[in-house]
Parts: sequence; structure tokens; C-alpha cells
Amino acid sequence: MALAPSATDAFSLGSPVCEVNLLPLVPMSPVLRDPPPVGWFLSVPERRWYAGREIDVRLVNADPQRRARGALLWAKSGPLTGAGEFVLPGVVPPAVPRFGYITPSPGNACDQWSVSHVDSQPKTQAQLVFRWRAPSNLQDPFIGMRAFVIDDCRPTPGGCRGAQALTDFIDLVPTLFFDDFE
Repeated sequence: MALAPSATDAFSLGSPVCEVNLLPLVPMSPVLRDPPPVGWFLSVPERRWYAGREIDVRLVNADPQRRARGALLWAKSGPLTGAGEFVLPGVVPPAVPRFGYITPSPGNACDQWSVSHVDSQPKTQAQLVFRWRAPSNLQDPFIGMRAFVIDDCRPTPGGCRGAQALTDFIDLVPTLFFDDFE
């Protein structure tokens, strides 16, 4: 007899599908939990990019003590087009891998432009630092980045659905270089 995982164990190894193509382009509804998780945002100190440039991206909360159970980050240049790639192990500096690419499956369009958690343990904000490499071509200069966060929660029979938060979009600015001049 096979045992099914409990709801508290569901998706503990990261996003099972490429949900980034299904998520709304507006902030998530605050009705899932009262009060809803707030304060999560992406911090990108340098938003200028050019072909091959690596940029550090932090997932932070206004409360420095807040932790996340899980996260799904992505960079896109259009509704269905990913952009660039996250450099694994995904955490800077490298430590025990806490993030990885979503496992490919039929209909799963995610690639290295998206990264998700690989365990359900709480992650401090110091562990929510990622490195993203800009694409090698400049065909579509628009690149937007966003994250889906599962706030640290006490697992219940219904899982942690009420702990979901969606960050605002971060727009990255293309920069062209010629002979070391911008």
C-alpha cells in the first residue's frame, strides 16, 4: 500500500510545475490569511544589465526576522518567454543547496530562468540571495523579475496556503557598452 504525503508535506521539494506562467500579474489577494503576509520584496541593488552580466538578487522582508518556507523566482522578457538564467547553487555564497531548477515535465516551460526551493525548512533572509545572469542577446530589452513566497508558517492539515505572497515586479534596465563606454 502506498502512502500519500500529508498536506503539510505537499510541495516541500519546490514548485512542482512552472506556475509562473499561470500567476496573475497583479498583487495576490489578501484574503488567504488574516493578516496576510506583507513586506516581501525583491532587492536588486544594480538593475542595469548587459549580455552575460551577473546580478545579485535578494528576497527580503521589511521585518529582518521574517523567514520564508519556500520561494519561486523568475525573470521573463514576455508573458511566456523566460530571460537569462539563475546561477546554481542559487545561494550566494554557495552553501547547502536550498534552491534548484524546476524538474522538467511535459508542458513545463520553465528553464534556468526560474528557480525554486528544494526543501521546506525555514530560510533566513541571508539564505535568500540569488545570482542571475543576463541573456547573451538583446533582442527584447525588457526584463521583469518577480518572486512568489511562502512565508514561514506553522504547517496545518490545510498546508501553508494562507502564507502566500507575491512580490511586485522589478524592471531591469538594458545597458549597451561599446569600447568600455556606456
